[in-house]
Amino acid sequence: MTDASGDWRTRPRAALERGEPLLGTFVKSADPAVAEILALAGFDLLVADLEHSSLGAADVAAIVRAAEASEVPVLARIPAHALAWAGRLLETGAIGVQVTDVVHTQTLSQLWRATRFPPEGRRSLALSQRDAGFGRIAAAEYLRGARERLLTVAQIESRAAVAALSELLASPHQPDVWFIGPFDLSADLGHPGQLEHPDAASVLAEILDQLSRHGARIGVFARDGADAAAWHARGAQFVLISSDVALLAGAARSSLAAARAGLTAAGAAAARRG
Repeated sequence: MTDASGDWRTRPRAALERGEPLLGTFVKSADPAVAEILALAGFDLLVADLEHSSLGAADVAAIVRAAEASEVPVLARIPAHALAWAGRLLETGAIGVQVTDVVHTQTLSQLWRATRFPPEGRRSLALSQRDAGFGRIAAAEYLRGARERLLTVAQIESRAAVAALSELLASPHQPDVWFIGPFDLSADLGHPGQLEHPDAASVLAEILDQLSRHGARIGVFARDGADAAAWHARGAQFVLISSDVALLAGAARSSLAAARAGLTAAGAAAARRG
């Protein structure tokens, strides 16, 4: 399915504007077959994770190519200090950028400028690159398409970000989605991974309340499908479920545990018969 513009890469932005949920996952593997499998599984989008992996721009291009066969768009997640890479990553065909641990309004303005062409921003224009069809697409058409599909995401994942949230939400350079990183936040609060700890639960509730009152679109990391549903019920519209690596590891552990349990049960039954 494509959006009214005819470009399937505009679907995430259009879905957000309609208030519809988006479900994705992080991709950490450089093997494009992994991205192809995830795209075929039916995720709405994939996020190439350049923060917690060894991925580079060439790997993002391979992930984008693999996902394109199923018309699944790709974003790239990068740390704030790597925003100079934004243009290169968008030129691979990625539709947007997700930036980690946003604490200062300056980072929001940098994200804005790095992902938009003049006069709005400072992204450098070149047509001899993949996203512009290696020169096949005219400049005006390319700029229009890039603007229509662009998606920017800013992460809240530290006490400093929570303290600065009112100021961040007052910035004129708002991202399309404010994304909560609950695990990093829980670690910064001194309760790593304990999202149900009263301190972590209280801060997460405070963030959700501020974002909701501001009318911001909320994104979040979810451990699994049940966690995703719980976050959506609390107002999250953009939900990234686990990652390729974690999904593989979880499926492997689950299958192995079931097999071992089955073998043990079969052995016990045979012993009783004997």
